[in-house]
Amino acid sequence: MTVPPGRLTGGHAVQMEWFGCPAMGPLARIGWWRSTRSARREHMPQREVRSWKAEHAVGAAAKRVKSTRHVHLAIRIPDPDRPRGSGEVDVIAITDRAVILLEVKNWGGDVHLQDNDLVQQRLLDKGEPPKPVIEKLRAKVRMLQRCSLSIDRVEMLEVLPIVVLANPKGNLSEEVLAHPEVSTVADLPAKIEALLATREPASDEEIARQDALLRRFGTWDVLTFDGGQRHTGDFIDADFPKGWTRADHSAVEIAVDGGFFSTLFRGPRLTVTFHRRDGSKVTEDMTPGLTVRHTQPWDDSGIDGEGTYPIEHVRKVLFGNEAKFRWEDVTPPSDGDNTETVDPLTAFEVGGTYTGTVVNHQGRKKDDFHGLLVALVERQVTGMVHISKMDGMSMDHIDMFYAVGKTIDVKILSIRGPKKIDLDFA
Repeated sequence: MTVPPGRLTGGHAVQMEWFGCPAMGPLARIGWWRSTRSARREHMPQREVRSWKAEHAVGAAAKRVKSTRHVHLAIRIPDPDRPRGSGEVDVIAITDRAVILLEVKNWGGDVHLQDNDLVQQRLLDKGEPPKPVIEKLRAKVRMLQRCSLSIDRVEMLEVLPIVVLANPKGNLSEEVLAHPEVSTVADLPAKIEALLATREPASDEEIARQDALLRRFGTWDVLTFDGGQRHTGDFIDADFPKGWTRADHSAVEIAVDGGFFSTLFRGPRLTVTFHRRDGSKVTEDMTPGLTVRHTQPWDDSGIDGEGTYPIEHVRKVLFGNEAKFRWEDVTPPSDGDNTETVDPLTAFEVGGTYTGTVVNHQGRKKDDFHGLLVALVERQVTGMVHISKMDGMSMDHIDMFYAVGKTIDVKILSIRGPKKIDLDFA
């Protein structure tokens, strides 16, 4: 990938003439050294440092629970209702009885309950409407359950949400402290243990399946810097240098070889270490000229505002997962070794009974309800239970027993295509 010289970023011209130039002159070498050192020293704002430390403190607290088997940070749960959307969960603890979703809030000041959700008094004082926190985390619980059902064809372990208020300077009301889905960092191990006390242990196979599912989703791709900054976002894999593949590598570490005078007299050199997923490492000497692209949906980034970073500007390239999750890659689980692409519809047959998720009340918005749309494989295989199968149920009963997001057992009556399946209640 080439970077146009002199591109403007934040009003400053970025001089890139030396990239890929084997005969860099002394002045260009000095310019390269100064710009590279400055870029690598980028630091993380204190507010972000506090949030990052809070999330890691919550992860450490979750690990102290005896029944915890795995802890994951910043997992991106795919949203079944969007082809590319996801909902990040700060910390997920897989225990031997349930999966715990932990949303971390580093709020100071007065915090209390309003409409059974958390609110900050300082925002109310400013006239700002409160944003749902507990309800948003519950929505991520439902997303994770739907994903498990579509991908593994089995329901997850029970998934429990907890919002962790991590700021020791927060003034929490008695109602907040008593809420079953809210905790402080100090109280978190005891809160989790209390929630798990009445639940039965899961099998090792179930626990391993939940862990594999979360690893498949992965976390953000990250760039780190010598000054402590961490940019989270997504790499544009197609723009990586040749051989820099997420399937083979967990990280790539870049170091400037030598100091100012060695750079001035011999030219800039880099030492690049590839951390492979099999645990091995390979180190190569390189010269400047390569770039990576890393984008953030909430901000412009890179030297060109489009996510371009010369590799010498960063300390590490961290891949969030082995392969980016895509719903179109979801195929029925198989006990064999066949890795060929499989049509997900082949996992279903007329007369079979399956578990699906109610994703829509068809015609409800137009006061013309005529059935339940049920996902058997999210975004790929859906069917409908016609209103005639509901024995004259009232809408109140339908809302109670077959609300959107509920899992139900269905029997397939006919198949005319992946989204043309007639269903009945099993």
